[in-house]
Amino acid sequence: MNAEDPWDRTSACGLDPVRRAAFAQDLTRALTAHCPGSRAELRGSLARGTADAYSDIDIAWTVPGARFDTCLAAVPGVLEAVSPLDSLRTDPESRNSRERRLLFAAFRGLPLFWRVDLEIRASPGAHRSGHGQDGPATDGDDWSRPASALANAVAATKAVLRGQPQNAQGLLDRGLRRIDAADGVSGRWFDDIRRLADTAADREPGLRPLADRVLRLTEGHRALLMWWTFPADVRERVDALVLAGRTIQAVHAMWECGIEPRPGLHTCVDVLEGRHRALADRMPPPPRHDVDTLTAAAGALPRDPVAVEAVWDGDTRGWIVVLTAVLARPWEGVALADFRIGAAGTGEAERTGRELAERLGVPFRFAGPDEDAPRWWDGRH
Repeated sequence: MNAEDPWDRTSACGLDPVRRAAFAQDLTRALTAHCPGSRAELRGSLARGTADAYSDIDIAWTVPGARFDTCLAAVPGVLEAVSPLDSLRTDPESRNSRERRLLFAAFRGLPLFWRVDLEIRASPGAHRSGHGQDGPATDGDDWSRPASALANAVAATKAVLRGQPQNAQGLLDRGLRRIDAADGVSGRWFDDIRRLADTAADREPGLRPLADRVLRLTEGHRALLMWWTFPADVRERVDALVLAGRTIQAVHAMWECGIEPRPGLHTCVDVLEGRHRALADRMPPPPRHDVDTLTAAAGALPRDPVAVEAVWDGDTRGWIVVLTAVLARPWEGVALADFRIGAAGTGEAERTGRELAERLGVPFRFAGPDEDAPRWWDGRH
């Protein structure tokens, strides 16, 4: 992640709704305080309580009619006092309105998803002398087709992450047409969004810093963008394999899904980790390794164990510790239980292994931390 944009990627803090809510409140307070008699309030999903991690910030600022122009002129300074602005653009449809303006603000150091859509309205019924009818919509210095295309790239990323590929396709289609891109949407979301961002920057080089932020955004969400690139039947099969605990088969199903170019194995593993998180509430609980059950399992082996050994291993989800019964003549380790390494480290595996060894009256050994560490029988005859 780029050090200048620490919030561009999804993470526990990067898309923290509490942080977004606090920022939105700071904005509404600053706007209201700037103009006595005005009212700034949240609109949209934040006001309804239906926002998700990707929702932007909609604010309506109603100002006295006589102060509409001065309030409009003050917006950049008011917003900048809350947080440094990255860009501020005016919707062409409202640019010449005498009663309403719609502004789009992006802030440095905040996620691109959290764009602020600020609607400024003159108080209903307010008389504004000296002003005629609204003029026709016009583009201005802060609005260009490449800039609009970059906004579509961010919106398309958001749509894919929300599981709305049809919306994403429409956004990308319109964005690519705005900048006369040669090729249409391929359905490979990561590639399509990046192509739109790069082409927009090629058309207007001054937009390169913003385009680079979009590229970093897509890189941070590569796994989820890839997930929605897979055909529906592949996604269904992968989820079924994940729920069945067949992680290797799930990775293989993605790798062999027929998409060209074939997704890399590392990308497939990243996608798999995301599916584990997404399906966490449907996953079976981890097995409980009680010593009585493990003692019975060891007693059912064809030969009496001569030791209990904990060895490191790994799978597509990370490191695990496997508790094994060591059998002699011939030497072999029979797996009895595995423990996934989490916040508690290897403590549970070691405690269980020591208690099991004591029950069986044999030594306990913790091999590792290395899956190639010497085993109990190495050097023994």
